[in-house]
Amino acid sequence: MDTFKIFLSTIFFSSLLLAKTTINPFTISDNIEKSSYSSSNIFLSKPSIKNYYKIFDNQLIWSDKNGIKDISITLLETIKNDPVLKPNIKIAFNFDEILEQLSNLENSNNSNTENMIKIDLMLTSIFDKYMNYLSKGYIDWNNFKKELEKLDKEEEIIADWEKFDIKKNFAKLLKNALKYNNLSSAFDEVNYTYPKSKELANTIHEFENISVKGGYIKLPTFDELKFGDKKSIVKILRERLLQSKDLKENICDIQVIESSILDTCEIYDENLEQAIKSFQRNHGLFADGVVGITTRKYLNIPIETKISKMRLNLERMRWLPRSLGEKYLLVNIPDYRLKMYENDKVKIDMKTVVGTKENPTPIFSHNISYVVLNPYWKIPESIVKKELIPKLLENSNYLNGKDIKLHENWNITSAQFDFKSIDWNLYDETRVATTKLKTEIIDEEEFEIEEITEPIQGQVIRFIQLPSDKNPLGRMKFMFPNKYAVYLHDTPEKEYFKSTKRAYSHGCVRLEEPKELLKAIALEDENLDFSKASVVLKNIKKESIELKKQIPVHIVYLTSWIDENNNLQFRDDVYRYDQIQKKVIDYSNRSM
Repeated sequence: MDTFKIFLSTIFFSSLLLAKTTINPFTISDNIEKSSYSSSNIFLSKPSIKNYYKIFDNQLIWSDKNGIKDISITLLETIKNDPVLKPNIKIAFNFDEILEQLSNLENSNNSNTENMIKIDLMLTSIFDKYMNYLSKGYIDWNNFKKELEKLDKEEEIIADWEKFDIKKNFAKLLKNALKYNNLSSAFDEVNYTYPKSKELANTIHEFENISVKGGYIKLPTFDELKFGDKKSIVKILRERLLQSKDLKENICDIQVIESSILDTCEIYDENLEQAIKSFQRNHGLFADGVVGITTRKYLNIPIETKISKMRLNLERMRWLPRSLGEKYLLVNIPDYRLKMYENDKVKIDMKTVVGTKENPTPIFSHNISYVVLNPYWKIPESIVKKELIPKLLENSNYLNGKDIKLHENWNITSAQFDFKSIDWNLYDETRVATTKLKTEIIDEEEFEIEEITEPIQGQVIRFIQLPSDKNPLGRMKFMFPNKYAVYLHDTPEKEYFKSTKRAYSHGCVRLEEPKELLKAIALEDENLDFSKASVVLKNIKKESIELKKQIPVHIVYLTSWIDENNNLQFRDDVYRYDQIQKKVIDYSNRSM
């Protein structure tokens, strides 16, 4: 038993006799009603406290005829040792004051009944706050949303993030937990469930041990290290990689060859090269096995910075749905990858291109409900205004040969405008000045166009690109209708997938191998026949296919996690959300 547990047991020991005194339920109710709630460790309102004790028939929760229950100690121990909360425990829970008040209550001149009720009220309030913490975290959601609004106002960056809210009755969860004398069952109902999240939390302990011993070895400045090099700095590099477990064992020694001493620990051998490649992969770098300026910079990131990043991402995981689904798609923006999981196994893993910092992909969850083959691209007004119009002002023939048509609404059969008749200087996102209108009737094979020469002023105009190999959406898109008009899609611009940092889109997610996703969906959805779809893709006729089995897709933002191979991963903060959320963490918030 550690010193903390001994201390708690000592405080609670005298309660053994106190609890044997019968406490009238009305005494508890009356005590709650009269309580001034002067304690800084009573985080609940009187109505909330009363709701707890109503479920327990106004009986003490944390003690019985045998004294204070073991779960009382379990509660405080769990909070004290919470790996995410640990460095801020004093601020978040006034933890030292909790222990002091418990100690004072034991030695006070109050009646036994009054002391027992005060202890019980305090523990109930602490339990409720901890459950709130597990379900919501300490990133201040409202302040975070205000920071996103500030981005829009100051930098014209529209950033959106949706969080999943836990709706659980904490008092009922507590009652069920007490039935089995196991508080973990209550905690697990609201805590994060993201894959390997608990392993990530446990890793914090390992990192803290390294930090206590002085942290990561810092590499001195050097130009480059690569396979075959023999330099004294290689020894230091080996020690650093052993700390992060990228180098599993240091297989090197001092050898004597023809009267010469050879220290193989100074040689950049194959084992070391593989260790560097492991490190590079785990940090989203190009894995070439060469230690240049960039890799050295990442090797020299302090371990304390990484611990902080792990804690922040665990807080962020509390905003995710607690059930991602038996089969689901996960797009992690900082990782620039899409993965399909089925029964916790990765079935598909491919590169993605996500939104730029100026056009960030929103963070939310939805269900893919249909697939579009040979899609039209209905070009968003923001792209038209910011990109196409300036280019048309420079060159009125800019759109020639791009298969883009101008329509009066988003219906491809609606009236069409003549490019040459438009004064682009008078264009804005709500109207266009034009002198000619074409009425376009589309059948399966051809366009029939009737010209109208009557001038039209103030007409809304929509830019629509026809299905083709030039279309930015490629040959297919996977739709999960949402207010952000974001989806997964193919792309003709395959060169972007060669980059390690792939934030190039206007917000949608481009897929490296969309046919692989199409095939995987077709395997289990009778509405989608992959062979027939492949025939459709050889033509340019649009076809939409409703899915019988909708697939959850979760677009997340994680800069630290443990992957399916148990490798600890770190990524850059591409949208600056780490930076923003660190500013709005509020451990002093009592109301949660």
